[in-house]
Amino acid sequence: MSDKNISAAAPAPPFERGLWNRVWFMLLLCLVFVALDWALVPVMVFPFVFVFPIMLVAWNRGLWLSLTTAGAMSLTRISHQFIFSQGPLVVDELADAMLCFFVLMLLAALTTLLGRQSRQLRQRVRLLEGLLPICSFCKSIRSETGDWVQLEKYIASHTEATFTHGLCQNCAKEHYREFLPPLPKP
Repeated sequence: MSDKNISAAAPAPPFERGLWNRVWFMLLLCLVFVALDWALVPVMVFPFVFVFPIMLVAWNRGLWLSLTTAGAMSLTRISHQFIFSQGPLVVDELADAMLCFFVLMLLAALTTLLGRQSRQLRQRVRLLEGLLPICSFCKSIRSETGDWVQLEKYIASHTEATFTHGLCQNCAKEHYREFLPPLPKP
């Protein structure tokens, strides 16, 4: 049996590690996608290229920054229409821009929620999975520091479980036989 207390949990997804999780990289990625969107504006109605960077920021950095990113990227689309429009902006263009803004905000909010839930579930699995070295006599568990901890204390400190104690029939017979009423004869 392994000396490790708990087996290594599944690592975080690649987009939560390394370069993908750095703020400067996310901002640089947003700028690249804004430039790509500006090149594709005549072809595309909805800024689909914004979806990936907004979801990346929302997953890794939380609601405030993701909503700010979605708003800023939407404003670049509106500013592009304002700067390069042949004539005055029509109500339809502004309505489309506002619809894109709200869709991207909703995407950012939902992705933030999904990322938070994913991290919470991964943390819960990390707490509950793995091999636990347990004493075959007293049922104590060896902790991460190598100390032997009573089973109830270990589980209570690593989960949200609480314990209440009782006495099974076999242990009652073994330890308190003299206090039990006599069994009826068959």
